[in-house]
Amino acid sequence: MSERDPEEIQETPERQPRFSRRGFLTASSVSLATTGIATIGTAALHPAAAAPPLQADATPVAEHMADMEDSPRPIAFFNPHEAATVDAIASRIMPGDEHDPGAHEAGVVFFIDRNLGGANLGYSLKTYTQGPFPVISEEPVEVTASSNRYLYDYIDLGTDQASRYGYQSVLSPQEMYRRGLEFIDAYAQSKHQGNFVDLTAEEQDGILTDMQEDKATGFDGPSGRAFFTQLRNDTIEGMFSDPMYGGNQGLVGWKLIGYPGAQRFYTPDDIKNPNFRRTPQSLGQLLMNEGH
Repeated sequence: MSERDPEEIQETPERQPRFSRRGFLTASSVSLATTGIATIGTAALHPAAAAPPLQADATPVAEHMADMEDSPRPIAFFNPHEAATVDAIASRIMPGDEHDPGAHEAGVVFFIDRNLGGANLGYSLKTYTQGPFPVISEEPVEVTASSNRYLYDYIDLGTDQASRYGYQSVLSPQEMYRRGLEFIDAYAQSKHQGNFVDLTAEEQDGILTDMQEDKATGFDGPSGRAFFTQLRNDTIEGMFSDPMYGGNQGLVGWKLIGYPGAQRFYTPDDIKNPNFRRTPQSLGQLLMNEGH
């Protein structure tokens, strides 16, 4: 892990972060999932479909995902092309390289895949798909909005209240991803005559920016903004959750923010010492160390 401050990273043609990761975390206002239950094993599952051939001028992300079918880490939900696309998207949201790891190096795509495939707890549980659905407004919401005539269809909420409602959509997370990834490739084809994984980093950033600003066309449920938000939140969770869920491989996310992970205890002297540091460890490592 590089000891460089993430904000000091210089842009290069191969690595063009849209913004510093520290700033990204500060702006995210998303709680980091850092605890869980006993280590979950992953069965060897085969990809659902074969990946389409990559173009000769494919981006580095596409190249190092091209062998997804033979990956030592199996995919449970995505087909190889979908997995490569999600990895490319996460790699633009949280850029990195072998010296300063980001979403690709942390294995965020495997975290998302395991959630959707049911290996984790999150998306295998029942999902609320009935109204009223929240309509989020950046403007203050009047108190009287809670008694609007369409109360059983939707409810008006301010952005400060949105997190209380969790995931809520007529689409399951699996449907959202499957449809959303098709829309992304269709939009990329309409703008640059290539799938998302075949575009340059600058072109990929443009696609994601259009989605974030709800300017991307052809997103007929989920909307571009809704799918970008889902991808962004899942990338954050995959980067900083315990490795048992598939992401944060090598604890690179925790090392980035200085989080010690699962520790049994701290002594009073540890707490008083401003220079005290402890090597991060996962919950699995904690349980394994206790077995010795």
